[in-house]
Amino acid sequence: MFPLSLRQSFLVLLCFIPVSIHADQDSLGTMGIYLENDAVGESDGHYSSGLKLSWSSPDLADLKDCPYPSPLLGALHLYPDIDHSDYRKNVVYGIGQNIYTPLDTDTAKLVLDDRPYAGWLYLAFGLVWKTPTERNSLALDIGVVGPWALGEETQGLVHGWLALDNSQGWDKQLDNELGIILSYEKTWRLPVHVDPTGHEWELLPHVGVALGNVRTSANIGGEIRWGKNLPQDFGTSQLGATSTTSTPFDHTSGVQKWGFYIFTRADAHAVAHNIFLDGNTFSDSHSVDRNIFVADLSIGFAITRGNTKLAYAHVFRTREFRGQDEAEIFGTISLIRTL
Repeated sequence: MFPLSLRQSFLVLLCFIPVSIHADQDSLGTMGIYLENDAVGESDGHYSSGLKLSWSSPDLADLKDCPYPSPLLGALHLYPDIDHSDYRKNVVYGIGQNIYTPLDTDTAKLVLDDRPYAGWLYLAFGLVWKTPTERNSLALDIGVVGPWALGEETQGLVHGWLALDNSQGWDKQLDNELGIILSYEKTWRLPVHVDPTGHEWELLPHVGVALGNVRTSANIGGEIRWGKNLPQDFGTSQLGATSTTSTPFDHTSGVQKWGFYIFTRADAHAVAHNIFLDGNTFSDSHSVDRNIFVADLSIGFAITRGNTKLAYAHVFRTREFRGQDEAEIFGTISLIRTL
């Protein structure tokens, strides 16, 4: 169970989704659950956990006539070809929460040489326009950092379930601040190849940019995957603003085929601002010296059947700030189903 205010926020999100579907009548859209946690590592700190629930609309013929309200629809004129007939479109909604702590969670004192305590609770809105070989994702996350984000309450609830000690330093967390991230990412699907064993493999490169007082950065990377009956989606990314903005099975014919694949994904980030390291934008708070360049390497697998995909990845992240003792390790799991 989530804290009451988090459940209420999800109900607010659902109010944006009309009961009647004015798009593909054969689909009710796509639901996604994304969970990340550092329990797979040797410590409970830094990026402690992340959770996101999302819903993506069925394919739409014209976003200008979209029946689903979104604060992003007014920006359509910035991309003049978005309503070209070659593109299929989706509107996406989500709600999420991230939690960050220093490594030493047993002390109530400020840990000067480690990152601040922080929570990030947000609503997510996205637009997707795609062809079978490329996907464009525009996402807007709007939320709060600080006590309003309920990081202490959520972590305390989970630690209570698992009989773990509570973190003692939440009184030193970042101050309350309204936050925003506007993100864009473009992903390509290069042609699928079949190896001599009959298994398929493909490469999916991507580039992206994020702007906002929560995070400002640019990234470039790619994923390579190998398996059987590869889904016609755009890969298995980590939890992020643009990671959940695509209907995952664009051409599923209804045949309940099993499939699997293993994958590795690499991402290089140039980070100009990260509130969870740089501290509050409009007030004095604890901060650390952020590293400009950060890289992620993910290794994982996915199992698919029909319109459902379950995926897991082990993520290795290089040091995010000066003085960080070691690289981060966390796991990410996702369950996606087209209804």
